[in-house]
Amino acid sequence: MKFVRKKENTERYVDNIFSVVNAAKADPNGINATAGCLYDEEGKLFTFKCVFEEEAKIPAARRAAYASSPAGNSDYIELVSDFVLDGRVSNHHKAIATPGGTGAIATAVSSCLDEGDHIIYPKIAWGNYKVIASEHNLAVSTYDVYDLDDLFEKIDAVEGKVFLVINSPCENPLGQAYSLDEWKKIIDKLNSLNKEAVLLCDIAYIDYANGDPKAYFSLFNELSDNVLVLLCASCSKAFSYYGQRLGALIAIHNDEGFLDHYINLCSRLARATWSNLNNAAMINIAAVLKDRREDYERELTAARKMLKDRSELFIRQAKDCGLELYTSCDGFFVTIVCKDNASRDQFHQKLIDAHIYTIKVNQGIRVGLCSVPLKTVDGLAGRIKELM
Repeated sequence: MKFVRKKENTERYVDNIFSVVNAAKADPNGINATAGCLYDEEGKLFTFKCVFEEEAKIPAARRAAYASSPAGNSDYIELVSDFVLDGRVSNHHKAIATPGGTGAIATAVSSCLDEGDHIIYPKIAWGNYKVIASEHNLAVSTYDVYDLDDLFEKIDAVEGKVFLVINSPCENPLGQAYSLDEWKKIIDKLNSLNKEAVLLCDIAYIDYANGDPKAYFSLFNELSDNVLVLLCASCSKAFSYYGQRLGALIAIHNDEGFLDHYINLCSRLARATWSNLNNAAMINIAAVLKDRREDYERELTAARKMLKDRSELFIRQAKDCGLELYTSCDGFFVTIVCKDNASRDQFHQKLIDAHIYTIKVNQGIRVGLCSVPLKTVDGLAGRIKELM
């Protein structure tokens, strides 16, 4: 094709998620289980009171001003790094601000991989991994998140640098999470490799997990020199601040000098890609973390419970009626098992015809319990099973 790069992907790009989301919004009788955003029990987008109270305090001139650098405001970077790492990582680490978790992932890929390099991500996963891999002309391997042997086989099969993407806990779309023992095995595997290994941890939903979801971060203090860990965090998710597009890429490695070099590389990429970030959003999140942390934690606890109540009810009723789900621990979503994608497509259309809107994923149907009030969750599994 004229004027564009030689290795352009000519496949027609259609974002299936947004097309179904828009159909759900247009249906006054629909159950909208498409969203990747958290909604309250009244069906409205959930927002943190403390976040928007602090936002209202920012003067117009500060809102409108540029951020201090393409890599982000220094106080935001420091406070968000501390918030994400939670005192678990004593190894060297440095960070830049990014436009959401997606910006962090895209920066990680752009900074570490050349055309033709290999990326490994889950077989059932957030669709944007595939888009990012395609745009960078990468070779792709996928693994079963429930089978570490399969993951390790895929790692061993890669010639050259290993670039592994793990979305855990609260995996999108499965809700899967690795145990601390499984994480130890993964880190041991990467440490044992005789080549470079990059571990990208997509932790966009980690703040909505129950228990101690950051316990495995302590394993990053025991890395071999061949392993670089990249944490891709999303303030868009953590603070229900979706449209403000704010996140962070946190790099962890044994060599502080290398991290200086790496963050400089990422800063150059930032300047060449988005140039400058959402200054008002960084000011606001920094203020919340500095002055309103207890208020935020209290609101987050309530949001986490709201999600847990919905998932526990849906999973229990799915078991009672025989609706097969992939094993889920925490998160915004649960996923219905489909034996193949052809039958999945037929089933998905039957749901739409019945005014139940969901998202198709590889070998499954994603149900966004994050956007469905508890009263609507009650009985939903049974209705879906009947249609199936």
